[in-house]
Amino acid sequence: MAVTLAAVLIGWGTLSLWAISLYGDYREAQLRGQVATLAASSANAVANALGQRLALVRGLAAFVTVKAEENTPGEIEKEFPAFATAYAQQVPGIRNISVAPDFVVRLVYPADSGNLKVIGNNILEDKRPGFAAVVKRAVETRTMAVHEPVELIQGGLGLLTRQAIFVQDQPWGAVGMVFMIPNLLEGSRITLPTGYAWAVRTGRGTAVGGDQEVFKRSPAMARIDLPDGSWELAVAPPALWRDTAESGPEMAGLRVVLGVCGALLVWLVWDLRRRRDRLELLVESRTIQLSDANAELERFAFVVAHDLQEPLRSIITFSQLVERGVGETLDDEHHQWLNQLMTAARRMRSLLHDVQIYLGESSIPAPRHVTAVNDALATCRRKLSAQIEAQGATISAGPLPHVWADHHRLTEILCALVSNAMEYASPERPPVITLTARRDGAFDVIEVEDNGVGIDSAYFDRIFQVFQRLHAQSERLGTGMGLSIAKKMMDRLGGRITLRSTPGQGSIFSLYFPLSGNDGRR
Repeated sequence: MAVTLAAVLIGWGTLSLWAISLYGDYREAQLRGQVATLAASSANAVANALGQRLALVRGLAAFVTVKAEENTPGEIEKEFPAFATAYAQQVPGIRNISVAPDFVVRLVYPADSGNLKVIGNNILEDKRPGFAAVVKRAVETRTMAVHEPVELIQGGLGLLTRQAIFVQDQPWGAVGMVFMIPNLLEGSRITLPTGYAWAVRTGRGTAVGGDQEVFKRSPAMARIDLPDGSWELAVAPPALWRDTAESGPEMAGLRVVLGVCGALLVWLVWDLRRRRDRLELLVESRTIQLSDANAELERFAFVVAHDLQEPLRSIITFSQLVERGVGETLDDEHHQWLNQLMTAARRMRSLLHDVQIYLGESSIPAPRHVTAVNDALATCRRKLSAQIEAQGATISAGPLPHVWADHHRLTEILCALVSNAMEYASPERPPVITLTARRDGAFDVIEVEDNGVGIDSAYFDRIFQVFQRLHAQSERLGTGMGLSIAKKMMDRLGGRITLRSTPGQGSIFSLYFPLSGNDGRR
């Protein structure tokens, strides 16, 4: 007892450090989750502000497309100033609105000195890095294309968007807008706790806004989708994540809780150790009693199953004598009664025989050698020859190995599977049973495949239970113990039995035999 308490006290320091570290991990994960939520909310705000502006580009494209399709000369030039003025009043920071028929800029708003320089510019041949590529991408994809943020001649960081115009499925030209990025981000109203920093960059790493050093501080990230790409929003606390997570009264409270819990733990260990010692004595006593009771019950069931065989043989024998002695005097109904009596007695005899095999399995020694599967299969064929011939069954086998099993068990297992395959044969075709072998890690696997009625996966576990049948006795013969016996024998051999089946097509039972013997324990 004293040694146990000393070990608890010695381990308490380590436990406390682990608990503090674990809680620190939790607080850090919680903080990251909260910041990630804020980042996602801020990213949505930026995306909404960006989407509002991109909607203006789509509206401009729709306006120009309609006018171009009407093919009314001068209409676009006439209505463009009023249309562009209304757009400029909707959101702040529109630096440039342009229309480029045949991809040559003809209209621009506002018409100031900075914007008028682009009149006559062929945007497909623009020499500035990436400008022409954006136009070509808009034409190829027939969607809006967004340029990387650029420093504008007029000053400030701008975002250029282009959308191609098609008339009768032919490229007519393009429209474009330039938005001031500072206005866009300011309009997004990114809201974060005091001291937290944020930054936005494009998918290619071009700075959009905020403190770009944030990306080096393991930030919480959120994605901002664009029509042909995406941006990244990063948010990070003012200090390291762990330092921020551990600040506050939570850690002090944790240490107090750990101290109280430590004292309670010492008392609990002492009390549990005292109770466990008493319980171990009680469990040991009850286990011995239960083992003796189980062994006695198993012996009793085995003896009963054996002793009932004799009166059953007498019932069958005297029933046959009655049939031969007075059979000619019996009418059809009495003949039917007599036949039912003998059938029931024979089934009872088969059932008692299977019960003996099942109960006696645990007392049979585990095998100490390997057995040829072909030899066991030949024995099985002889035992089931009458049923095989009656049903016209075909049994074939590929090359089969020697497995770690005794001849008796292996024969019983194969007979159970072959008999089951014939018992549940399809009424539409004669039974075909095929045995194959393969190696799976530390097991030799024998697979028994049939073309019977198959089994629904919902019943896979049930069929290996004692006396479990999927059909009424009147529909199928058998005792309902064959697969239970096979499973118990495979367990005793240190292996296992599995099932794959397709209803209406057949089943495959896989027998896993260990490559080397064991004492039968799993």
